[in-house]
Amino acid sequence: MKDIENVCLEVDELDFDNYSPISPDIVLTSSFKFKNFDHYVKVNAKEEFAYTYTRDGNPTLNLLETKLARLEKGEAAQMFASGMGAISASILTLAKAGDHIIIVNTVYGSSVKLIKQLSKFGIESTKIDVSDTLEIFDYVKNNTSIIYFESPSSQKFEMLDLELISKFSKDKGIFTIIDNTWSTPLLQNPLVHGIDVVIHSCSKYIGGHSDIVGGVVISSKKIIDEIVEFGQVLLGATMSPMNAWLALRGLRTLPVRLKSQQETLQQVINFLQEDPRIERIYHPLCNGEQQSELAHKYLKGYGSLLGVVLKDANPEIIKRFIDSLEHFTLAYSWGGFESLVMSVYKGNNINEIKERGLSLGQLRMYIGLEDSELLISDLKNALDQAYQ
Repeated sequence: MKDIENVCLEVDELDFDNYSPISPDIVLTSSFKFKNFDHYVKVNAKEEFAYTYTRDGNPTLNLLETKLARLEKGEAAQMFASGMGAISASILTLAKAGDHIIIVNTVYGSSVKLIKQLSKFGIESTKIDVSDTLEIFDYVKNNTSIIYFESPSSQKFEMLDLELISKFSKDKGIFTIIDNTWSTPLLQNPLVHGIDVVIHSCSKYIGGHSDIVGGVVISSKKIIDEIVEFGQVLLGATMSPMNAWLALRGLRTLPVRLKSQQETLQQVINFLQEDPRIERIYHPLCNGEQQSELAHKYLKGYGSLLGVVLKDANPEIIKRFIDSLEHFTLAYSWGGFESLVMSVYKGNNINEIKERGLSLGQLRMYIGLEDSELLISDLKNALDQAYQ
């Protein structure tokens, strides 16, 4: 009986000589075995490389990291369990007590909260809103160590001049970190323009199916090695091999999804621009001549996330508009197959909206893979119901 039970407990091995799947392996293991004691010694002495523990590295994750580094034109990448895991690891690795961090424009709210929390560890921060990139430099202090931003930004989708930021920062020894999730590696490559660190939430376009949570940091090998040693291994926000495999699957359709969504986006914007009940549209396609020049300089295409402001909005108009939509789902996140809508107004946060410089009637809309006529008809009906 014991011999039979031991069959259940054996460490299995595959014969790779006759094994070559089209779809990559999902290496679902926490640990990897050593060949023998000598191998164990050499690996620990860093004389040989071997996968040892998935928190430190995994073949499925490594395949995804290699692809994303190539797409973003970086030397190396590191996967994380979430976008916030990637952001936290980067900032906590590169900042130290006594430093100052500048947060530019309307970045992801949780990023702001994280950086503000660092004051308890002696790291100060300044949140600024600028209309011109040069204004950023007026807020730089002698101890400024990081400029953190998005371009385009969240909510208002404002572009910044990446080369101006990178040149100034390198002269001052300041790290530059951009959340490039909106653009994906296919539409913008900040590292090419001198930015130090690029972050993506893989939960969005890269995953593309609304079924994973993940993040990635891409940079030089030197910076990634530092982030791995502290921000990954010690903080432990490890992406699961299953989620890495799903992200690899998402990358296969990313080019065609972006192309389809950009075509639909343009048609939806054309409709919204003609409707008098829309006060303003926030998107690089609609943000004026200066913003258009920056978009033309840095973007190779356009993401389908945008901001829309309902004219003369009040809570009842917002409620009727959202509840009348049939093909836009009210939900967090974005970047999947489905169109989404979310109001900045949450019922009890009017003061917060004013502090953030946003309008009560501002909505975040994401254009998914549905037919453009279906979405436009849905928006028209919802506007009719909201303003009846």
